[in-house]
Amino acid sequence: MKSRIAPFLAATFLAVFTPSFADEFDEFDNDNSAVSAGGSGSAEGTGYDGSQASEFADDEEYAAEYAQYKKEKTSKAEINRQRTEGFARSILLGVHANLGVNTLIGQDTDGWGLGFQGSAGVLVTLPLGVKNLNMVPELVFSYRHYSYATETDFGDDEASIDIMMFEIPLIVRYTFADYNFFVGLGLNLGLKLTGSSEFTQNLDMGDDETRTNTIPTTGFELGAALDIGYMLTRWVQVNIRAVQGFTNLLNPTLASGGEKKFADANFLTSYVQLGVSMLF
Repeated sequence: MKSRIAPFLAATFLAVFTPSFADEFDEFDNDNSAVSAGGSGSAEGTGYDGSQASEFADDEEYAAEYAQYKKEKTSKAEINRQRTEGFARSILLGVHANLGVNTLIGQDTDGWGLGFQGSAGVLVTLPLGVKNLNMVPELVFSYRHYSYATETDFGDDEASIDIMMFEIPLIVRYTFADYNFFVGLGLNLGLKLTGSSEFTQNLDMGDDETRTNTIPTTGFELGAALDIGYMLTRWVQVNIRAVQGFTNLLNPTLASGGEKKFADANFLTSYVQLGVSMLF
């Protein structure tokens, strides 16, 4: 009897519980397919570079996020480009040449008229951390010729001073970029390389007399400089510079042994020159 009941009970058990096991396996399969699909989507998301943006054209949230991404990426690239270009362009080297006129003002300078001068040198523009504001130091070699003429009771006197100078202008320049216009203000340092002078007395009655190197000049000069300029192009500039010296061009120590009429003179150099600069 027991041997008949056992197979019956086993068959009943399988009949009741087999459908539930099948449902569980179906759910497991469904879950796996979902995970597989999710994993595939995740992999694609990880490697997605936005090249198929049209796939999500109807997704407003995605479109907004993608547009913001592109904007930020473009902005960063543009900022980096501008920084690199700005750094390269902010420090510029250049060469320039100048021509101008000069004179001497101060004590006992009557008779000193207009002389002439020319110079050439190099310059560099250095940013000062403020937009459109630069320091522009220069190294310049210049030649100056000062001219003197006056009438006396016995005829007339003529004199000239010739100097080769090494000048270091230190100019702080502000550029009005919208107008291609700039102004600068600074100091002008001068070191004499060589100098000579000539003094001639033209007598109405008697022989003329010429004396050389009787107007001694000092070896150092300091003055103020004012620049006004215009940028013809990004690389070509023209400017007018006015310089007023503060120190005596005449060497007071040696002047007493030279021309007596200039023994107590105070020669302050003034000049105006027109220049052109080429930057690179």
